[in-house]
Amino acid sequence: MRSVTRGLTSIPFASLIGPLAVALALLVLLVNEMGVHSVASYNAERENALETRNVVGRLRRLLLVVESSQRGYLLTGRTAYRQPYDSTLDDLNGAIADVRALADRRPAQRDTLLKVADVAASKVSETQEVVRLFDTGDRSNAMALFMTDIGRDYMEQVTHQADEINLIEAQAFDAAGRQRDRMQVWARLGLAAMVALCLAAVFAMQRLSRDRERERVQHLLALQAERDKLETEVDRRTHELVDLAKHLQSVREDERHRLARELHDELGGLLTAAKLDVARMRKRLVEATPEVNERILHLTKTLDEGIALKRRIIEDLHPSSLNNLGLQRTLEILCVEFAQRSEIAVHTEIDDVQMAPDRALAIYRLVQEALTNIAKYASAHDVHVTLRREGDQVRVQVKDDGLGFDPAHIRQGAHGLAGMRFRVRSCQGELTLHSSPGEGTTVQATMPV
Repeated sequence: MRSVTRGLTSIPFASLIGPLAVALALLVLLVNEMGVHSVASYNAERENALETRNVVGRLRRLLLVVESSQRGYLLTGRTAYRQPYDSTLDDLNGAIADVRALADRRPAQRDTLLKVADVAASKVSETQEVVRLFDTGDRSNAMALFMTDIGRDYMEQVTHQADEINLIEAQAFDAAGRQRDRMQVWARLGLAAMVALCLAAVFAMQRLSRDRERERVQHLLALQAERDKLETEVDRRTHELVDLAKHLQSVREDERHRLARELHDELGGLLTAAKLDVARMRKRLVEATPEVNERILHLTKTLDEGIALKRRIIEDLHPSSLNNLGLQRTLEILCVEFAQRSEIAVHTEIDDVQMAPDRALAIYRLVQEALTNIAKYASAHDVHVTLRREGDQVRVQVKDDGLGFDPAHIRQGAHGLAGMRFRVRSCQGELTLHSSPGEGTTVQATMPV
Protein backbone atom coordinates (compact mmCIF):
# COMPACT_ATOMS: atom_id res chain seq x y z
CA MET A 1 0.00 0.00 0.00
CA ARG A 2 2.89 2.38 0.84
CA SER A 3 4.58 1.73 -2.52
CA VAL A 4 1.32 2.31 -4.38
CA THR A 5 0.82 5.62 -2.59
CA ARG A 6 4.36 6.69 -3.43
CA GLY A 7 3.78 5.84 -7.09
CA LEU A 8 0.46 7.72 -7.23
CA THR A 9 1.90 10.85 -5.69
CA SER A 10 4.82 10.83 -8.13
CA ILE A 11 2.54 10.80 -11.21
CA PRO A 12 1.38 14.47 -10.93
CA PHE A 13 4.94 15.57 -10.25
CA ALA A 14 6.18 13.68 -13.31
CA SER A 15 3.50 15.30 -15.49
CA LEU A 16 4.75 18.75 -14.43
CA ILE A 17 8.40 18.12 -15.29
CA GLY A 18 8.00 18.96 -19.00
CA PRO A 19 6.15 22.30 -18.66
CA LEU A 20 8.34 23.29 -15.71
CA ALA A 21 11.51 22.57 -17.67
CA VAL A 22 10.21 24.67 -20.62
CA ALA A 23 9.30 27.56 -18.30
CA LEU A 24 12.68 27.46 -16.61
CA ALA A 25 14.42 27.32 -20.00
CA LEU A 26 12.53 30.45 -21.10
CA LEU A 27 13.51 32.19 -17.87
CA VAL A 28 17.12 31.23 -18.47
CA LEU A 29 16.97 32.75 -21.96
CA LEU A 30 15.32 35.90 -20.63
CA VAL A 31 17.89 36.40 -17.88
CA ASN A 32 20.74 35.74 -20.29
CA GLU A 33 19.37 38.21 -22.87
CA MET A 34 18.93 40.93 -20.24
CA GLY A 35 22.46 40.37 -19.05
CA VAL A 36 23.85 40.55 -22.60
CA HIS A 37 22.05 43.83 -23.32
CA SER A 38 23.15 45.36 -20.01
CA VAL A 39 26.77 44.32 -20.50
CA ALA A 40 26.72 45.72 -24.04
CA SER A 41 25.36 49.03 -22.72
CA TYR A 42 28.04 49.29 -20.04
CA ASN A 43 30.73 48.34 -22.56
CA ALA A 44 29.49 51.13 -24.82
CA GLU A 45 29.85 53.59 -21.94
CA ARG A 46 33.40 52.40 -21.32
CA GLU A 47 34.22 52.75 -25.04
CA ASN A 48 32.84 56.29 -25.03
CA ALA A 49 35.00 57.15 -22.04
CA LEU A 50 38.08 55.70 -23.76
CA GLU A 51 37.26 57.59 -26.95
CA THR A 52 37.01 60.87 -25.05
CA ARG A 53 40.35 60.30 -23.34
CA ASN A 54 42.01 59.30 -26.62
CA VAL A 55 40.68 62.34 -28.52
CA VAL A 56 41.72 64.77 -25.76
CA GLY A 57 45.07 63.04 -25.38
CA ARG A 58 45.71 63.32 -29.14
CA LEU A 59 44.91 67.03 -28.98
CA ARG A 60 47.42 67.52 -26.15
CA ARG A 61 50.13 65.58 -27.99
CA LEU A 62 49.64 67.57 -31.19
CA LEU A 63 49.75 70.85 -29.27
CA LEU A 64 53.05 69.80 -27.73
CA VAL A 65 54.45 68.86 -31.16
CA VAL A 66 53.34 72.20 -32.65
CA GLU A 67 54.81 74.13 -29.73
CA SER A 68 58.08 72.17 -29.89
CA SER A 69 58.37 72.64 -33.68
CA GLN A 70 57.59 76.34 -33.35
CA ARG A 71 60.25 76.75 -30.67
CA GLY A 72 62.83 74.93 -32.77
CA TYR A 73 61.97 77.02 -35.81
CA LEU A 74 62.18 80.31 -33.92
CA LEU A 75 65.49 79.39 -32.31
CA THR A 76 67.16 78.05 -35.46
CA GLY A 77 65.18 79.39 -38.42
CA ARG A 78 65.65 76.00 -40.10
CA THR A 79 62.97 74.56 -42.38
CA ALA A 80 63.56 71.18 -40.77
CA TYR A 81 61.51 72.48 -37.82
CA ARG A 82 59.02 74.33 -40.01
CA GLN A 83 57.96 71.24 -41.94
CA PRO A 84 56.70 69.25 -38.90
CA TYR A 85 55.06 72.44 -37.66
CA ASP A 86 53.05 72.87 -40.88
CA SER A 87 52.15 69.18 -41.20
CA THR A 88 51.14 68.88 -37.55
CA LEU A 89 49.11 72.09 -37.68
CA ASP A 90 46.61 70.51 -40.08
CA ASP A 91 46.32 67.47 -37.84
CA LEU A 92 45.86 69.76 -34.85
CA ASN A 93 42.99 71.63 -36.52
CA GLY A 94 41.42 68.24 -37.27
CA ALA A 95 41.89 67.22 -33.64
CA ILE A 96 40.15 70.44 -32.50
CA ALA A 97 37.25 69.62 -34.84
CA ASP A 98 37.13 66.10 -33.41
CA VAL A 99 36.90 67.51 -29.86
CA ARG A 100 34.03 69.80 -30.90
CA ALA A 101 32.23 66.89 -32.58
CA LEU A 102 32.81 64.77 -29.50
CA ALA A 103 31.25 67.51 -27.34
CA ASP A 104 27.95 67.03 -29.20
CA ARG A 105 28.00 63.31 -28.38
CA ARG A 106 29.05 63.74 -24.74
CA PRO A 107 26.55 66.14 -23.09
CA ALA A 108 28.01 65.58 -19.64
CA GLN A 109 31.42 66.83 -20.82
CA ARG A 110 30.17 69.30 -23.44
CA ASP A 111 31.20 72.56 -21.72
CA THR A 112 34.64 71.27 -20.74
CA LEU A 113 35.33 69.79 -24.18
CA LEU A 114 34.30 72.99 -25.91
CA LYS A 115 36.50 74.98 -23.57
CA VAL A 116 39.46 72.73 -24.37
CA ALA A 117 38.79 73.16 -28.08
CA ASP A 118 38.51 76.96 -27.74
CA VAL A 119 41.74 77.24 -25.73
CA ALA A 120 43.54 74.95 -28.21
CA ALA A 121 42.28 77.11 -31.09
CA SER A 122 43.57 80.20 -29.29
CA LYS A 123 46.93 78.48 -28.82
CA VAL A 124 47.02 77.68 -32.56
CA SER A 125 46.24 81.32 -33.38
CA GLU A 126 49.01 82.48 -31.06
CA THR A 127 51.58 80.15 -32.66
CA GLN A 128 50.48 81.15 -36.17
CA GLU A 129 50.83 84.85 -35.32
CA VAL A 130 54.34 84.29 -33.92
CA VAL A 131 55.40 82.33 -37.02
CA ARG A 132 53.81 84.91 -39.32
CA LEU A 133 55.75 87.75 -37.68
CA PHE A 134 58.91 85.66 -37.81
CA ASP A 135 58.45 84.85 -41.52
CA THR A 136 57.75 88.49 -42.44
CA GLY A 137 61.06 89.54 -40.91
CA ASP A 138 59.61 91.12 -37.77
CA ARG A 139 61.61 88.78 -35.56
CA SER A 140 61.82 91.13 -32.58
CA ASN A 141 58.03 91.29 -32.22
CA ALA A 142 57.79 87.58 -32.94
CA MET A 143 60.22 86.75 -30.15
CA ALA A 144 58.56 89.30 -27.84
CA LEU A 145 55.19 87.62 -28.40
CA PHE A 146 56.81 84.19 -28.03
CA MET A 147 58.42 85.14 -24.70
CA THR A 148 55.12 86.23 -23.16
CA ASP A 149 53.13 83.91 -20.90
CA ILE A 150 50.19 83.73 -23.32
CA GLY A 151 51.21 80.44 -24.91
CA ARG A 152 52.13 78.91 -21.57
CA ASP A 153 48.79 79.98 -20.08
CA TYR A 154 46.98 78.38 -22.99
CA MET A 155 48.91 75.14 -22.52
CA GLU A 156 48.26 75.17 -18.77
CA GLN A 157 44.55 75.68 -19.40
CA VAL A 158 44.49 72.81 -21.91
CA THR A 159 46.40 70.58 -19.50
CA HIS A 160 44.11 71.46 -16.58
CA GLN A 161 40.92 70.91 -18.57
CA ALA A 162 42.28 67.72 -20.16
CA ASP A 163 43.22 66.34 -16.75
CA GLU A 164 39.72 67.17 -15.48
CA ILE A 165 38.16 65.42 -18.49
CA ASN A 166 40.41 62.39 -18.06
CA LEU A 167 39.55 62.19 -14.37
CA ILE A 168 35.81 62.32 -15.05
CA GLU A 169 36.05 59.82 -17.89
CA ALA A 170 38.23 57.52 -15.81
CA GLN A 171 35.61 57.61 -13.07
CA ALA A 172 32.88 56.94 -15.63
CA PHE A 173 34.97 54.12 -17.10
CA ASP A 174 35.46 52.52 -13.69
CA ALA A 175 31.80 53.01 -12.72
CA ALA A 176 30.63 51.38 -15.95
CA GLY A 177 33.06 48.53 -15.36
CA ARG A 178 31.74 47.99 -11.85
CA GLN A 179 28.16 48.09 -13.08
CA ARG A 180 29.02 45.65 -15.84
CA ASP A 181 30.73 43.28 -13.41
CA ARG A 182 27.81 43.56 -11.01
CA MET A 183 25.36 42.81 -13.80
CA GLN A 184 27.43 39.85 -14.90
CA VAL A 185 27.42 38.53 -11.35
CA TRP A 186 23.67 38.92 -11.08
CA ALA A 187 23.17 37.35 -14.50
CA ARG A 188 25.35 34.42 -13.53
CA LEU A 189 23.55 34.09 -10.24
CA GLY A 190 20.22 34.16 -12.06
CA LEU A 191 21.39 31.58 -14.56
CA ALA A 192 22.79 29.44 -11.79
CA ALA A 193 19.49 29.66 -9.93
CA MET A 194 17.51 28.73 -13.05
CA VAL A 195 19.82 25.86 -13.83
CA ALA A 196 19.62 24.68 -10.23
CA LEU A 197 15.85 24.71 -10.43
CA CYS A 198 15.95 22.81 -13.70
CA LEU A 199 18.24 20.23 -12.22
CA ALA A 200 16.08 20.00 -9.12
CA ALA A 201 12.98 19.52 -11.29
CA VAL A 202 14.52 16.95 -13.62
CA PHE A 203 16.80 15.10 -11.23
CA ALA A 204 14.60 14.82 -8.15
CA MET A 205 15.55 11.32 -7.19
CA GLN A 206 17.57 10.40 -4.16
CA ARG A 207 20.10 8.27 -5.99
CA LEU A 208 21.05 11.10 -8.31
CA SER A 209 21.36 13.43 -5.33
CA ARG A 210 23.84 11.02 -3.76
CA ASP A 211 25.80 10.84 -7.01
CA ARG A 212 25.90 14.58 -7.29
CA GLU A 213 27.01 14.90 -3.67
CA ARG A 214 29.79 12.45 -4.31
CA GLU A 215 30.84 14.36 -7.39
CA ARG A 216 30.73 17.62 -5.45
CA VAL A 217 33.00 16.21 -2.76
CA GLN A 218 35.41 14.98 -5.39
CA HIS A 219 35.35 18.37 -7.07
CA LEU A 220 36.05 20.14 -3.79
CA LEU A 221 38.93 17.81 -3.13
CA ALA A 222 40.30 18.51 -6.60
CA LEU A 223 39.88 22.26 -6.04
CA GLN A 224 41.63 22.01 -2.70
CA ALA A 225 44.49 20.11 -4.27
CA GLU A 226 44.70 22.68 -7.07
CA ARG A 227 44.53 25.53 -4.55
CA ASP A 228 47.37 24.00 -2.56
CA LYS A 229 49.38 23.64 -5.74
CA LEU A 230 48.71 27.26 -6.70
CA GLU A 231 49.62 28.52 -3.23
CA THR A 232 52.89 26.61 -3.41
CA GLU A 233 53.59 28.11 -6.81
CA VAL A 234 52.69 31.61 -5.59
CA ASP A 235 55.04 31.22 -2.62
CA ARG A 236 57.82 30.06 -4.91
CA ARG A 237 57.30 32.92 -7.34
CA THR A 238 57.11 35.40 -4.46
CA HIS A 239 60.45 34.23 -3.11
CA GLU A 240 61.92 34.50 -6.59
CA LEU A 241 60.62 38.06 -6.97
CA VAL A 242 61.99 39.01 -3.55
CA ASP A 243 65.39 37.57 -4.44
CA LEU A 244 65.30 39.36 -7.80
CA ALA A 245 64.35 42.67 -6.17
CA LYS A 246 67.18 42.27 -3.65
CA HIS A 247 69.57 41.60 -6.49
CA LEU A 248 68.36 44.64 -8.42
CA GLN A 249 68.71 46.81 -5.33
CA SER A 250 72.22 45.50 -4.79
CA VAL A 251 73.11 46.16 -8.44
CA ARG A 252 71.64 49.65 -8.20
CA GLU A 253 73.60 50.48 -5.07
CA ASP A 254 76.78 49.06 -6.61
CA GLU A 255 76.24 51.22 -9.68
CA ARG A 256 75.67 54.25 -7.50
CA HIS A 257 78.85 53.45 -5.60
CA ARG A 258 80.78 53.13 -8.86
CA LEU A 259 79.42 56.43 -10.16
CA ALA A 260 80.21 58.15 -6.88
CA ARG A 261 83.75 56.79 -6.94
CA GLU A 262 84.29 57.91 -10.53
CA LEU A 263 82.89 61.37 -9.78
CA HIS A 264 85.15 61.63 -6.77
CA ASP A 265 88.25 60.42 -8.59
CA GLU A 266 87.80 61.99 -12.01
CA LEU A 267 85.61 65.07 -11.58
CA GLY A 268 86.99 65.82 -8.12
CA GLY A 269 90.53 65.73 -9.45
CA LEU A 270 89.67 68.02 -12.35
CA LEU A 271 87.92 70.58 -10.14
CA THR A 272 90.72 70.54 -7.55
CA ALA A 273 93.36 70.97 -10.26
CA ALA A 274 91.38 73.85 -11.74
CA LYS A 275 91.13 75.51 -8.35
CA LEU A 276 94.88 75.15 -7.81
CA ASP A 277 95.57 76.66 -11.23
CA VAL A 278 93.32 79.61 -10.44
CA ALA A 279 95.13 80.11 -7.13
CA ARG A 280 98.51 80.16 -8.94
CA MET A 281 97.16 82.64 -11.49
CA ARG A 282 95.85 84.86 -8.73
CA LYS A 283 99.28 85.00 -7.08
CA ARG A 284 100.97 85.97 -10.35
CA LEU A 285 98.36 88.62 -11.22
CA VAL A 286 99.10 90.84 -8.26
CA GLU A 287 98.98 94.01 -10.30
CA ALA A 288 95.98 92.98 -12.39
CA THR A 289 93.04 95.29 -12.92
CA PRO A 290 90.11 95.18 -10.50
CA GLU A 291 87.96 93.63 -13.20
CA VAL A 292 90.41 90.74 -13.66
CA ASN A 293 90.61 90.19 -9.89
CA GLU A 294 86.84 90.22 -9.69
CA ARG A 295 86.66 87.63 -12.47
CA ILE A 296 89.19 85.42 -10.74
CA LEU A 297 87.30 85.66 -7.45
CA HIS A 298 84.08 84.77 -9.24
CA LEU A 299 85.81 81.81 -10.93
CA THR A 300 87.14 80.63 -7.55
CA LYS A 301 83.66 80.89 -6.03
CA THR A 302 82.19 78.99 -8.97
CA LEU A 303 84.75 76.20 -8.57
CA ASP A 304 83.97 76.00 -4.85
CA GLU A 305 80.28 75.71 -5.65
CA GLY A 306 81.05 73.02 -8.23
CA ILE A 307 83.11 71.08 -5.69
CA ALA A 308 80.29 71.39 -3.13
CA LEU A 309 77.75 70.24 -5.72
CA LYS A 310 79.99 67.31 -6.63
CA ARG A 311 80.28 66.35 -2.96
CA ARG A 312 76.49 66.55 -2.50
CA ILE A 313 75.83 64.43 -5.59
CA ILE A 314 78.33 61.83 -4.42
CA GLU A 315 76.68 61.67 -1.00
CA ASP A 316 73.26 61.26 -2.61
CA LEU A 317 74.56 58.45 -4.79
CA HIS A 318 76.43 56.65 -2.03
CA PRO A 319 76.58 58.12 1.49
CA SER A 320 80.19 57.58 2.50
CA SER A 321 79.36 58.99 5.92
CA LEU A 322 77.22 55.91 6.53
CA ASN A 323 80.34 53.75 6.67
CA ASN A 324 82.55 56.35 8.30
CA LEU A 325 80.26 58.06 10.83
CA GLY A 326 77.41 55.61 11.35
CA LEU A 327 73.67 55.77 10.76
CA GLN A 328 72.89 58.33 13.48
CA ARG A 329 75.33 60.99 12.28
CA THR A 330 74.53 60.33 8.61
CA LEU A 331 70.80 60.88 9.17
CA GLU A 332 71.50 64.06 11.13
CA ILE A 333 73.63 65.40 8.28
CA LEU A 334 70.92 64.46 5.76
CA CYS A 335 68.27 66.30 7.79
CA VAL A 336 70.42 69.40 8.27
CA GLU A 337 71.23 69.66 4.56
CA PHE A 338 67.59 69.09 3.66
CA ALA A 339 66.49 71.85 6.03
CA GLN A 340 69.02 74.25 4.51
CA ARG A 341 67.98 73.50 0.92
CA SER A 342 64.20 73.42 1.44
CA GLU A 343 63.90 76.00 4.25
CA ILE A 344 61.69 73.52 6.15
CA ALA A 345 62.26 73.04 9.87
CA VAL A 346 63.41 69.49 10.62
CA HIS A 347 63.32 68.12 14.19
CA THR A 348 65.28 64.94 14.85
CA GLU A 349 65.27 62.33 17.60
CA ILE A 350 67.77 59.78 16.35
CA ASP A 351 69.23 57.08 18.58
CA ASP A 352 72.64 55.56 17.96
CA VAL A 353 71.58 52.14 16.64
CA GLN A 354 74.08 49.59 15.34
CA MET A 355 72.65 47.71 12.36
CA ALA A 356 73.74 45.56 9.45
CA PRO A 357 75.00 47.70 6.53
CA ASP A 358 72.18 46.72 4.18
CA ARG A 359 69.50 47.60 6.74
CA ALA A 360 71.20 50.85 7.70
CA LEU A 361 71.27 51.76 4.00
CA ALA A 362 67.58 50.83 3.67
CA ILE A 363 66.69 53.21 6.53
CA TYR A 364 68.82 55.96 5.01
CA ARG A 365 67.13 55.57 1.60
CA LEU A 366 63.71 55.51 3.26
CA VAL A 367 64.32 58.81 5.06
CA GLN A 368 65.92 60.30 1.95
CA GLU A 369 62.93 59.38 -0.26
CA ALA A 370 60.43 60.60 2.34
CA LEU A 371 62.18 63.99 2.60
CA THR A 372 62.31 64.26 -1.18
CA ASN A 373 58.55 63.64 -1.40
CA ILE A 374 57.93 66.24 1.31
CA ALA A 375 59.92 68.85 -0.61
CA LYS A 376 58.06 68.08 -3.84
CA TYR A 377 54.47 67.65 -2.75
CA ALA A 378 53.77 68.32 0.94
CA SER A 379 54.16 72.13 1.29
CA ALA A 380 55.09 71.41 4.90
CA HIS A 381 56.53 73.74 7.53
CA ASP A 382 57.77 71.22 10.11
CA VAL A 383 59.16 67.70 9.74
CA HIS A 384 59.93 65.25 12.56
CA VAL A 385 62.39 62.42 11.96
CA THR A 386 62.78 59.80 14.67
CA LEU A 387 64.79 56.59 14.94
CA ARG A 388 64.45 54.38 18.01
CA ARG A 389 65.36 50.88 19.01
CA GLU A 390 62.52 48.88 20.58
CA GLY A 391 63.80 45.54 21.74
CA ASP A 392 65.12 43.64 18.72
CA GLN A 393 63.29 46.00 16.37
CA VAL A 394 64.15 49.42 14.98
CA ARG A 395 61.40 51.95 14.30
CA VAL A 396 61.99 54.90 11.94
CA GLN A 397 59.36 57.58 11.35
CA VAL A 398 59.14 60.67 9.12
CA LYS A 399 56.18 62.92 9.91
CA ASP A 400 55.21 66.23 8.30
CA ASP A 401 52.43 68.81 8.72
CA GLY A 402 51.87 69.25 4.99
CA LEU A 403 48.89 68.92 2.69
CA GLY A 404 48.49 65.18 3.08
CA PHE A 405 46.52 62.96 0.68
CA ASP A 406 44.15 60.00 0.53
CA PRO A 407 46.23 56.79 0.51
CA ALA A 408 43.31 54.94 -1.10
CA HIS A 409 43.75 57.06 -4.24
CA ILE A 410 47.48 56.78 -4.78
CA ARG A 411 48.05 56.94 -8.50
CA GLN A 412 49.54 54.01 -10.32
CA GLY A 413 53.17 54.36 -11.00
CA ALA A 414 53.96 55.95 -7.64
CA HIS A 415 57.26 54.12 -7.75
CA GLY A 416 58.84 56.05 -4.86
CA LEU A 417 56.40 54.67 -2.30
CA ALA A 418 56.47 51.22 -3.85
CA GLY A 419 60.27 51.27 -3.77
CA MET A 420 60.31 52.24 -0.08
CA ARG A 421 57.84 49.49 0.78
CA PHE A 422 59.73 46.79 -1.09
CA ARG A 423 63.10 47.92 0.27
CA VAL A 424 61.75 47.59 3.81
CA ARG A 425 60.17 44.22 3.07
CA SER A 426 63.43 42.93 1.63
CA CYS A 427 64.92 43.56 5.10
CA GLN A 428 62.09 41.57 6.77
CA GLY A 429 60.46 44.84 7.85
CA GLU A 430 57.08 46.46 7.45
CA LEU A 431 56.16 49.90 6.10
CA THR A 432 53.00 51.79 7.11
CA LEU A 433 51.63 55.02 5.69
CA HIS A 434 49.16 57.31 7.47
CA SER A 435 47.80 60.39 5.75
CA SER A 436 44.63 62.34 5.09
CA PRO A 437 43.99 65.58 3.21
CA GLY A 438 45.02 68.60 5.27
CA GLU A 439 46.47 66.58 8.16
CA GLY A 440 49.98 65.77 6.98
CA THR A 441 51.65 62.43 6.30
CA THR A 442 53.48 59.90 8.46
CA VAL A 443 55.78 57.27 6.96
CA GLN A 444 56.85 54.61 9.46
CA ALA A 445 58.89 51.44 9.12
CA THR A 446 59.96 48.72 11.52
CA MET A 447 62.60 46.09 10.86
CA PRO A 448 64.89 43.78 12.79
CA VAL A 449 68.22 45.16 13.96
